[in-house]
Amino acid sequence: MTRHIFFAGFSLTLSAALTYYVNSSFLESLVGEKKIGLIYALSAFTTLIMILFVPSLGRSYGLLKPIRWFGLIFFGSILTLAVSQTPIVQILAFVAIHAMVVSLGLWLDLYLETLSSDSRTGRIRGGYLTAINTAVLISPYLSGTILGHFGNSGADYRIIYGLSCLATLPFLYQIFFKLAPQPLPATIFGLRTKLRDRNLRKILALDFLLNLFYFFMVIYLPLHLIQTIGFSWQNVGLIFTIMLLPFVLIEYPLGWLADQKFGEKEILSIGLVIIAISTIPLAFLTSQSLAVWALLLFATRVGAATIESMKETYLFKKVTGGDIGIISLSRLMIPSAYLIGSLGSIIFLLFFPTPYLFLLLSVLLLLGLSFSLTLEDTR
Repeated sequence: MTRHIFFAGFSLTLSAALTYYVNSSFLESLVGEKKIGLIYALSAFTTLIMILFVPSLGRSYGLLKPIRWFGLIFFGSILTLAVSQTPIVQILAFVAIHAMVVSLGLWLDLYLETLSSDSRTGRIRGGYLTAINTAVLISPYLSGTILGHFGNSGADYRIIYGLSCLATLPFLYQIFFKLAPQPLPATIFGLRTKLRDRNLRKILALDFLLNLFYFFMVIYLPLHLIQTIGFSWQNVGLIFTIMLLPFVLIEYPLGWLADQKFGEKEILSIGLVIIAISTIPLAFLTSQSLAVWALLLFATRVGAATIESMKETYLFKKVTGGDIGIISLSRLMIPSAYLIGSLGSIIFLLFFPTPYLFLLLSVLLLLGLSFSLTLEDTR
C-alpha cells in the first residue's frame, strides 16, 4: 500500500510542480506584477478555510473519500485553467488549484501516517519526500523547455496547464483503483494538550519559516531571473533542475541518519545555517552565468532539503495518525506562510526593490536557529 501512496504523491506533485515556477509569470500577464500578491493571498486564505474542514471530513468519511473528491476538483480546475480565456475564470481556477494541492497533500500525509511506525518514520517520510521531490525535480526543465520553444504568451502558458492536466490522470488512477478505504484513527491527544509541548511548537515555527522560503522562491525568484537578470525560460528551467537535486539526493539518507545515528536537532540547525547564508547573495548577484546561479541555488536547496526532511521526521515521530489536529495545523503553515508572505511582500515592495526580499528572508531564516538549537531530540 505504501508504494501506491508514493506513486500518488509523485503524480500529484508532478501535475502541480509543472506550473510552480510559471504561475507568477502567468498571473503577471493577467493582472500585472503588483497584484500577484493579492491573488496568492486569496489562494492562501481559501486554503486555510479548506484545511480547517479536514478533521470533520475525516471523522465523517474516512481518509479515502475526501481524497477522491478533492482529486476530481483539482483535475477540473486545471482543465478549466487550460481551456478558459476569461481572466476571472482563470484566477478562480488558480485559487481552487492552490487550495486543492495543499489539501490533497495533507490527506496523503494522514493516509501515509496510518501505515507508519515510529521506528521507520524517518525512512518512510524520507522515501515519500524523495518520490514527490523527484517530480519537483523534473518539472522545471519540462516547463522551461516548452515555454522556451513556444514563447511565453498566455496561450503558451495554457500548454503547461494542459500538460499538468494530463499528469493528473495517474494520480486519479491510484486513488480510485489502488488505495483501500482507511478510517481516520481516533485522536489520542487533544490539540490543546499536544500544543503544550514546546518542542512541537518550535517545529511548527520552523515549518512556517521553510514555507515562507518556498513562497519567496516560487513567486519572486522566476520573475527576478527572467526580468532582472535576463535569463530565458530554457535557462531558468535548467538552473531550477540543478537547484532541486538535493531534494532527491539527500532527504532519504538524512531520514535514515535521524533514525539510526543522530537526532534531528543538529541536522536541522546545520540546514538553517546553509539556507540562510546561501540566500544572502541572491539580493546582490547580477551575474548572468548559469553555473554561478545553479551552484548558489543548489546550496539553498541543500539547506531546504535538510530542514524539510528533519522537520517532517520530527513531526511524525511526535504525532500518530489520530493526531489529525496537529497534522492539519502543520499543513496550515503552507497557506499561512503564503498569506503572510503575500501581504508582507506587497508592503515591502513599496519601499525596497524585489532582490532585497531575499535579504529579508535570510535574516528570518537565521532567527529560526533559536527554535532548532533548543529542540529536544527524539532519540
